Amino acid sequence: MQPFTLRWLIPFTLVVLLLAACGDTADDSADTTVAPTTEPTTTATEPTTTTTEALSAVEDPGSGEQWDLVWISDSYGAGVADAWADRIEESEGVEVRVHNYIIGDLDIGNTRFMVTKEQVAANGRLKSDEGIRDELADAEIIVVFGNPRQKAPSDVETCARPGTDSREPPEYHTSADFAPYGDAFRDIYDTIFELRAGQPTVIRTYDAFAAALADWREAGIEPECTAAWEAQADAIHEAADEYGVSTASFYDEFNGTNHDEDAREKGYIAADGWHQSMDAGVTAQVEVLHALGYDPIVP
Repeated sequence: MQPFTLRWLIPFTLVVLLLAACGDTADDSADTTVAPTTEPTTTATEPTTTTTEALSAVEDPGSGEQWDLVWISDSYGAGVADAWADRIEESEGVEVRVHNYIIGDLDIGNTRFMVTKEQVAANGRLKSDEGIRDELADAEIIVVFGNPRQKAPSDVETCARPGTDSREPPEYHTSADFAPYGDAFRDIYDTIFELRAGQPTVIRTYDAFAAALADWREAGIEPECTAAWEAQADAIHEAADEYGVSTASFYDEFNGTNHDEDAREKGYIAADGWHQSMDAGVTAQVEVLHALGYDPIVP
């Protein structure tokens, strides 16, 4: 995915700089082709679900306390955190402070690095003194996402770009082919559960909409690319379900539950043909998140 050219998006080059400064992430990017893994997945700690009232009691919004929202994603989350914070304030009667980490083309390996390490490229600098882990430890609401590059079959890359040119489709893939992608989410949840142990927390992730559906159709690769998009969405949902984390299905909202609707026709896609529009698209994403409610889990 190509990043937005907006003032509040952080160029993907910052991620590259971060990786150069922190050499222990080389295993995440050594090979663009990742075969399905047969290694056992992490057994998740069973979370306890509590109610919004319980979260409110912890934070006591009536006394002027804030809810902290940490949002980590690629540009498919651009504009959503602040808009969602406004929606939360309106519906829940609390003040929400946003810690926004939108990095263009952020893949799940680098999301994992950001969460499990104590350094992150943010706002044009390396943030190590007051690391993102501290913000996660204090956050009542957390959203994490990263695209599947480096953790997906390499032939899926042909779907991950706009364009109507005729090209070879990928193979038909299932969620098993995206096992490394799901496992990266599991590592992230393990760390978040550590940082938030015993504290009611709203934890969310989301699946990716298919902005290029019409392009796939014209290029003759729609069935295979739809299967790949569904497979990566399944990997996200499977990992999240193990931890009691709710997944916002932007895919269902933008492309319909059968994943055959053109999100561009709905006005959900920006002029670049790839990202969400800042009006209808972001509004739709906020409403999908809002519909999940605010009942936290207790890691």
